[in-house]
Amino acid sequence: MVTDAGTWRAVGPAVEAVLSAVPGLQWQVYDGVVPNPAMAQVRAALSQARGQGCASIVAVGGGSAIDVAKAVYACLAGGLEADELQTPRGQAWLDSAAEAGDPLFIAAPTTSGTGSESSSAALIQGDDGRKRLYRSLRTRPSLVALQPGLTLSLPPRPTAQGGFDAVLHALGAWINTDPSPVGKAMALQALRLCMRALPEVLRAPDSLQARADMQMGAYMAGVAIGMSKVDAVHAMCTPLESRVHMAHAEVLGPIFSVVARHTAQTAAAPYAAAARALGIAATQDEQHDALALIESVESLARLAGIPLRFEGLTLSEQDAALLASQAMLSASMPINPRALAPQEIQSLYLQMAA
Repeated sequence: MVTDAGTWRAVGPAVEAVLSAVPGLQWQVYDGVVPNPAMAQVRAALSQARGQGCASIVAVGGGSAIDVAKAVYACLAGGLEADELQTPRGQAWLDSAAEAGDPLFIAAPTTSGTGSESSSAALIQGDDGRKRLYRSLRTRPSLVALQPGLTLSLPPRPTAQGGFDAVLHALGAWINTDPSPVGKAMALQALRLCMRALPEVLRAPDSLQARADMQMGAYMAGVAIGMSKVDAVHAMCTPLESRVHMAHAEVLGPIFSVVARHTAQTAAAPYAAAARALGIAATQDEQHDALALIESVESLARLAGIPLRFEGLTLSEQDAALLASQAMLSASMPINPRALAPQEIQSLYLQMAA
């Protein structure tokens, strides 16, 4: 069981009650996952799993727990050490097809946000402090248990932050230029669910229906980004997170406000189409409708207590240039609906710090 201490205190008894109903089943719990997890947690969890002879992995928690569990699973199934995930041998396993003898991997998300339970990606901080993305269809959970009751104990702040992340996953997968029709359908439905459910969850946190809608929306957004990736917002978020050490959603908010408005100046159509599909705006003016959607998302951020401007962020031109070069490495950057040159990205970073 891969989880964090707070989550396990809240939902561990319920999870163990279910496991106890399976005759002869034994389990060990690693609860050392922290936000923005690092390779240190992967090594510790892997050592415990191997030391106790564990044959399968169950992730219980949010994106951090599920991401660590993916890395641990890859090492167990591939006979790898944690540091080998970055080597050609590790990459060869990550790129390979699943085999019948692969261990079972179950995810039971207790948050509605990252969509990690449905995606092939894991974001782990390296020993150098830089976040690295490990992507493999083979490490996507075999089974996902969407149980809205498990999200009831999540405090308001992470509930709001996770929900906002899910909204931007769905929106990014919708507006980008990837042509997958299934990915687009998933993204739009996820956006519809999340934008409706997030305010309801914040207003009535005990509503299981709102929690279920939010959980399904986050799951579908994860499926959508697995098919279609996202946009420049998330591409620019990951490099900056290595510098500001803030919650993911608190980095996303200001980036979204700057980047979405800049993108919509010349690529308003996908934003406007979403606004019309969701009943937010329905004029014949694409700029007007696109801005209406962006403002609706910004209103959700405010409702969730997520600032739309950075306080105290200082970036030099060299800092911004380095961040831009890192953002350009993201597979989502080339499919942003408005093509962004490195100098343009550098300028956007500087605007956020102004």
